[in-house]
Amino acid sequence: MVMEEIYCKDCGQKLTRENKICPNCGSKNKVYEIKVEEKIELHDQIKGKVKRRGFRRSIKEFKVGDDLHRKSGKWHHREMDIDRENNQYKEVVKDKITGKIIHKCKEPLSKHKGHGSAKRKRRSKNEDQ
Repeated sequence: MVMEEIYCKDCGQKLTRENKICPNCGSKNKVYEIKVEEKIELHDQIKGKVKRRGFRRSIKEFKVGDDLHRKSGKWHHREMDIDRENNQYKEVVKDKITGKIIHKCKEPLSKHKGHGSAKRKRRSKNEDQ
């Protein structure tokens, strides 16, 4: 956001662009003050994998931190654990402001299908014909 303010250099009276002279002291000297404000948000997330020699995929994965919900455009706190060795999937998503749990899932990894990259791909209209 950019804000511009004009003041009389001699008496400090706030002026408008239409003021050629200061209505308070009659001075023609002006001071222009321009303010630029921006808002920056920082979000963090840590993720990791545990790999074991002889296994093609990682045996454990985790993600903890801020996550953007694409449909709502809101940032949430998300904790996700995948334990392939013990066939477990855990996920908790909380509202960053209220701390209220939005989504909670704890199930065998083998039953966790149709989510994320495991979703079925939509067929295009051309493929149906």
